[in-house]
Amino acid sequence: MTFVVRGRRRRWLAAGAVVLAAAVAVAVSTVRGGDPAPAAAATTTVQRGEVTYSVAAAGKVAPVATRELAFTVAGTLTSVRVKPGAEVLPGQELAAIDDAAARAARDEAANALADAEQTLADARHAAGDDTSCEGVRAAVAGLRTPAAPVPTGSATAAPSGSPSPSASPGPSAGPSSSRTPGPGPSPSSPAAPGEGCQGGANSGGRGGTGADAIYTAQLAVNRAVAELARAERALAGTTLTAPVAAKVLSVEGRAGDEVGTATFITLGVTATMMVQAEFAEADAVSLAVGRPATVTFANRPEETLTATVAEVAATGTANGTLVRYRVLLAFDGSPEGLLIGQSATAGVVLNRAEGVLLLPQSAVRMTGDTAGEVKLPDGTARQVKVGLRGDGDVEIVAGLAEGDSVRVDARS
Repeated sequence: MTFVVRGRRRRWLAAGAVVLAAAVAVAVSTVRGGDPAPAAAATTTVQRGEVTYSVAAAGKVAPVATRELAFTVAGTLTSVRVKPGAEVLPGQELAAIDDAAARAARDEAANALADAEQTLADARHAAGDDTSCEGVRAAVAGLRTPAAPVPTGSATAAPSGSPSPSASPGPSAGPSSSRTPGPGPSPSSPAAPGEGCQGGANSGGRGGTGADAIYTAQLAVNRAVAELARAERALAGTTLTAPVAAKVLSVEGRAGDEVGTATFITLGVTATMMVQAEFAEADAVSLAVGRPATVTFANRPEETLTATVAEVAATGTANGTLVRYRVLLAFDGSPEGLLIGQSATAGVVLNRAEGVLLLPQSAVRMTGDTAGEVKLPDGTARQVKVGLRGDGDVEIVAGLAEGDSVRVDARS
């Protein structure tokens, strides 16, 4: 029993010693420091610099221009030499269709022109190689005067080495070198002087005499020249080539496909790239061509490129109740490594104040349109006059001097 009593006493004594030690530690802590002092409020100083106010919108990189290429005639694709994303150079062949039909049409038009030119040459020779009015009168008078001998079966003799004119006495149904007069006065009918000079506008067919024949033949030549030009353009249009250095944006088929005259290849001119952004209506009304801007990219957040507003759309695009306006921003330089369609954030500067005193927006509590309040390091409030309120800073017009310290949080 004596042993048990002593054990209990020792345990009570140990517990009392622990409590006493804790009390002493609390007392010492109180005497030495008490409660920790509150941390000093963060401060900032008034600096001189630039305050800007801008509006921002999401956009994407786009070429300054696009070129849409199409075949001039329908046909079967024989080759497609590029794919979307390929870089092409001026004159590089991109695609082609079967040109057999277009080549045949070109050859036929060339032959028709040659025939029309020969007919014109024969008509001029028949008029005595003189296309003036006096020459035509003389030629017509000679044809209609019985005393003027005419070789049998021909209105005039053909020059040596030239195709022989037709011997048919009647009018020809198509282009012909025949010199026999068509419907109208017969060679034996009396003719008024200069009648041949007036017939060009009244002649209804090829193969008239004098000026009529020349006029009609010249019209045929003009038509043949135009037809040959069309045929040559159609033949050239069976092959698509790059007009400028560009990047292929789209290709609408592959070899073996049947294609028409719609756009087949779209090129983006990458020599000069721009950013196309969609701004809200409330912001777009303040935008104007020539305003400075900035552009940042998601994959290059540390880099800010300068740009200028190049175009503001005259009409907006409605999406529900929201109307947005397309704005094109031109880079001030020629940045490298840009990708067509790359996402970007565009900011257009609407107002700027340079060389002014400024503070962070958090350091100024606005109390009016141009009035604000700051807190000095000791917590004292001071009234200030505010100018431009920018994207992150506020212009201080009066109430503080450069280098003055204020609390970062005006509400602390």
